[in-house]
Amino acid sequence: MGDISIIARRLEGGKKVQYGWSGNGGYYQMVGSRLLEWYNGPEKVEYLFRLGQMSLIGKPESEKGGEHLFYTNKPTNTPHWTGDTEQEIFSRIAFIDYGYFYDSDNTWYYVVPGPFRIKIPLLYIHQHLNEGGYEFDELNRIDRMLAEYILRDYYNSDKQMQAVISKKYPQGIEEIREDVLQEEENPCHKIWDNFREIYSYFDDWAVVKTDESGKKITGFLLHKDQGEERTETIDW
Repeated sequence: MGDISIIARRLEGGKKVQYGWSGNGGYYQMVGSRLLEWYNGPEKVEYLFRLGQMSLIGKPESEKGGEHLFYTNKPTNTPHWTGDTEQEIFSRIAFIDYGYFYDSDNTWYYVVPGPFRIKIPLLYIHQHLNEGGYEFDELNRIDRMLAEYILRDYYNSDKQMQAVISKKYPQGIEEIREDVLQEEENPCHKIWDNFREIYSYFDDWAVVKTDESGKKITGFLLHKDQGEERTETIDW
């Protein structure tokens, strides 16, 4: 077992989410690319979720036979789970590495299940794979961009956050930035690990914004922790 992935979607009306296992080896080439090519649109997504949880996502109708095993849908005969919020989609399986979320804007998103659930348009990931066809270099770059955004742009614009840091961390923001951004991989995890008051200041989801082409990141959407009054990211 390893490289576990889940797929999820927001149900019609936006009040519920549906989610479940979509197999191991869940990196973009194995799952994300298939979702974009074969299950991109409301009717195709509905068809996919009617199959229930999957140990492998293959071509539409392949579960009826006639395709190579590598391209054949393998339902587990287990229905998807249903929850009240997107925050639940990683809650039922341990050690999830990849999340794919079809939201009510009819867009697939790649969701990184780190300390911050970083929600990235899947089309952006498709356009930023490395020479080997993998997404990991770009994910690390996005993680760094988010950490820099939190500790620079957001900090500079939010006096309440400045007050929290001043009270909790006498070393000050410059030393915090240096400590976090020296990390070569996953600096956002350093915020979670060493500066929990900063992490807890925010909702644990972050949304990547892109331009119309889907090729360029134009910013991030973050919300302060909202507690029970939290709104779903589709409404940010």
